[in-house]
Amino acid sequence: METIFIGLFYIAIGVLTKFFPNLIAGYSHLSQREKENAVINGFHKFVMSVFIAMGVLVVAGYSISIWLNNPPLGTGVFVAVTLLGAVIIIVFGSRFTSK
Repeated sequence: METIFIGLFYIAIGVLTKFFPNLIAGYSHLSQREKENAVINGFHKFVMSVFIAMGVLVVAGYSISIWLNNPPLGTGVFVAVTLLGAVIIIVFGSRFTSK
């Protein structure tokens, strides 16, 4: 059940980063030019989309694990989605600040 709360938490973080981009790690340490590039290129929208997708995938993974009667699968999906989401934000996020 806590996996559903974590998924909903990811969705809430996604919505909050849309309106408060300073919640994104490292955003406050960007130079003014990089922040302007991030806003123009939609970095906060990208982070919002990734976090919402992570939340939906975690909730869906938990639901599928219950349906398959295999609760450890939900935890595995949660860990995999968290790691993959972090990698996606780190790798593709730098493109939004440099252009």
